[in-house]
Amino acid sequence: MIWVTDHRGSLTYISQQWHALTGQKPTESLGAGWIEAVHPEDRAAIGRGFAEACERQVEFVLRYRLRRADGTYVWVLDAASPSFTPLTHDFLGFLGIVSRYEDEVQNLSAKVEVGTFKPGRAAAESAALSKIHIAADHLIAARALTIDCGDEIAAVIDRALSALGQALRREKLGTGSLSKPH
Repeated sequence: MIWVTDHRGSLTYISQQWHALTGQKPTESLGAGWIEAVHPEDRAAIGRGFAEACERQVEFVLRYRLRRADGTYVWVLDAASPSFTPLTHDFLGFLGIVSRYEDEVQNLSAKVEVGTFKPGRAAAESAALSKIHIAADHLIAARALTIDCGDEIAAVIDRALSALGQALRREKLGTGSLSKPH
């Protein structure tokens, strides 16, 4: 599940998979509404970690329990990278991804790591970013720059972000190329 915030940390886009999993309507999850789907015992720590990352404009990883549409909880890992404009390096917001733990896991606790990892490098510091990651960086910049340009433009960029999110998932799973969805 991919998501995007603006420069204030307000959620501006989250993929359809979030809505299917949590049962939240798109309008409910935007802004700071997504935090309502976080387990009440995890919510304060996750909210503080997210706020710190926004203030410092650095990458982060959050582990927490997320309420599913049926009311049960599942553990997720939520990680994001800050995005900056190419020329002026102004902070645009975050591009993040939420991944469910597939196996039933025991003895986990909520976790916050702010500024402790360097995303986007697969094997080594010199590893090249995939074209999908580069495109996602450009789209988050476009989304942030066009925030006041109307719903039509936002919808087009959101559809492109959704398609990139699916491609990133396929890339992560090693199940195919960009041209053939699985």
